[in-house]
This record gives sequence, C-alpha cells and structure tokens, in this order.
Amino acid sequence: MAARNTVSMQDIADELGVSKVTVSKALNGKDGVGEALKGKIFQCAQKHGYILPDYGQRKAKKVGIIMSNRFNSGDSGKFYMGMYERIITELRKVSCSSIMITPNKESLQGDLETIEKKGIFDGLILLGILEREVREAFDAIPLPKVYVDVYDATHKSDSVVTENIYSTYELTDYLIQKGHSDIGFVGTIGATTSITDRYLGYARGMLERGMVPRREYMIPDRDKEGTAIELELPEKLPTAFVCNCDETAFRLVKALKVRGVQVPEDISVVSFDNDIYAELCEPQLTTVAVNIEEIGKVAAKRMVRYMEKPQKKCGEVYRIPGKIIYRNSVKELNK
Repeated sequence: MAARNTVSMQDIADELGVSKVTVSKALNGKDGVGEALKGKIFQCAQKHGYILPDYGQRKAKKVGIIMSNRFNSGDSGKFYMGMYERIITELRKVSCSSIMITPNKESLQGDLETIEKKGIFDGLILLGILEREVREAFDAIPLPKVYVDVYDATHKSDSVVTENIYSTYELTDYLIQKGHSDIGFVGTIGATTSITDRYLGYARGMLERGMVPRREYMIPDRDKEGTAIELELPEKLPTAFVCNCDETAFRLVKALKVRGVQVPEDISVVSFDNDIYAELCEPQLTTVAVNIEEIGKVAAKRMVRYMEKPQKKCGEVYRIPGKIIYRNSVKELNK
C-alpha cells in the first residue's frame, strides 16, 4: 500500500510536527484529534496526493447551504455572500464540500426531492430568512441542520446569530450619552427575529433611562415578506433614529434629505451590520459591525460536529458579539 502513495503518514507527520499516530487517527476518522489539526492533516494529505488505505477511507461530507435567491446578488446580497464565503472556507478546512441551493415556492418540490435523496447531503446550513413555506419544508428534513443569522423556530437545531439586543442597547445608550432623549426606531417589528431583538435592545436602553419609546417614532421599513416599503416619516421628528440595518438607514437618510432635514446636523442616525450601505451613506454611518468571520467559524464547527455525531443533543443558540464602528452620523447635543 505504501508504494501507491507519493507520501507516507510519517512524511505528513514530519511536515506538520505531529506524531504518526495523530495522522493515522485523523485520516481514518477516529476521535482524539481536534478539528483544526484534522483539517491541516487532510489539506497536507490532499496536497501531496496521499491515497487513504481502503480500510480507512474517510467519506467526504457534503453540506447543502440554503439561502434565498434575493441574497445572491446586488448590494443587499453582499452581506450574506460574505457570510457564505466564510462558511464554505471553514468547511473546506475540514475537507467538507458544499453546494448552494436557492429555493423558492416554484422550485421547492424539486429542491426537496434532490436534498432528500439518500447520500446526497450529510447536513444543511440555512442562511438568512427564507419564505415561510420554504422554511417550514426545510425544517422538516431529517438531516443535521444549523441555522445562521436566524433562529430555529423548532428549537431542535443550533442557531448562530449576531448578538442583537445588547448591541442595540449600546447604540441607544450612546445616543443618550450624546444628549438625545427623543429617539425613534426604524424597522418592522416582528418581520424578523433580528429586527425584534434589535427593537428590544433599543427599548431597554430607553426604559432604563426613564424614557418611553413613542409609537409615532416607530417606522416600519418592510412588509411581512421582507420587501422594502416606503418610509413614512412623522410630521414631528425626533432628534435621533436607531435603524435595524444599514440599508434601511441609508434609505432613511435619503428620505430625510428630500424633506430638507440634514444628518447629523438636524437628526442623528445609527444602525446595524456595517455593510456597504454604511460607507455609501453621506455621512457614513455609526453602526454595529457583524463579526462575519466568527459566525462562519462557529456555524461550520457546529455543522461538522452534528454530521459526525448526529445523535448529539442540539438546539443551542450561539450569539456572536459585534462591535460599534463610530463614524459621522451622530451629533453631540450636550455642548
């Protein structure tokens, strides 16, 4: 068998500075080797064209990544495509292949038939919001699943999300520290779990300072299907707005300018995501940067764990903290 390989297990062990036993365990799919090291061993073996012994051939895992087609292009898609790229990069490190599937109501039946064929996929990652009918159909598929940037409503699979509540609380508190007391919220509460969580963080920040969120300052930004709607501004405006995402904030700033209101001179604006809209906006937005790299790492790690041990209990929620990026969209009122 050794003659068939251009490199031996000992060669791989020497190159990586580990023992031959460690290499053998990794290549034969046995416990006792960390995922990161296992990925390095497989990468080294593949690089040198190493052929696994027949008794130890490790079946490569294949992951289906399910994402709405509306996140596959355009400016709004860059955020999710960035997350997708990070996830597949992490999966490759542990020799897992992946295929993106973008189902809709029309393609749903065919997509389900493909996914449910025995042996095609070992696990599914659901990335972002899906149409309700599509989401419910995928929830029912009996494969290991990890939900990313959305909660698993069934509570049977792991969810990896940005920490929304405390981050938006910090944004709101930042505005209050700058002297703002009339603060509105832009986002359709209940449209997504992320928007609802971000509203809760905003509301907590207001209530802890003895301020009550005013209904007239709550502005919906989308319909129940997630399609953007026109922002209807109240006649009397607050001094600041917390927006649920950068795209909505970008649209808000444009709507305010049409009305002759300048940001931050007349109204301050903060938001969430730190995507392309945060920098395209004039002025550039103070926003919470989502840690896409860490979300990708955690999602891939949980997916691999449950594919290898599908009997393991799951249903945990992993909340990945973001970081506030301070820019020029907030005015100091305390001076």
